[in-house]
Amino acid sequence: MMKQRFYHYTEWEDFQSGMYNEDKAGREERVRLAVQLLSSLGLCREQMTRVTVEWPKASEQNLTNPSINHQAFLGQAACAIWRGVHEDETREAWGRLTEFQRYAANKVADAVFEEWRERYERATEPYWQLSIFDEEET
Repeated sequence: MMKQRFYHYTEWEDFQSGMYNEDKAGREERVRLAVQLLSSLGLCREQMTRVTVEWPKASEQNLTNPSINHQAFLGQAACAIWRGVHEDETREAWGRLTEFQRYAANKVADAVFEEWRERYERATEPYWQLSIFDEEET
């Protein structure tokens, strides 16, 4: 099991990008963009993966937390990093998707999460080095 990591919210790249802002101007266009991203599986995967690479602290904070819905975080962050869509607008867009589109987007998020988890665990595993020399005392 991964150890949960914490950062102050001001260090989160998603916070710094304005993902949690609420701005009524342009809202409908951003919701439309979120629908576009979440229903385009290749683009969705690309942007979710981008989040895990370009937003390492926000990803670590959210993806090591067992109480966070990793699918929702990756979807919201993907929309934010791609076109500046706010998290509440992504939630609204989610309601406009078909059940099949939601299922497919969640499967993409699961795959991206597993790829991130494998990279993260390899990077944070304890490092043990074995000697190639015989170290027995004579």
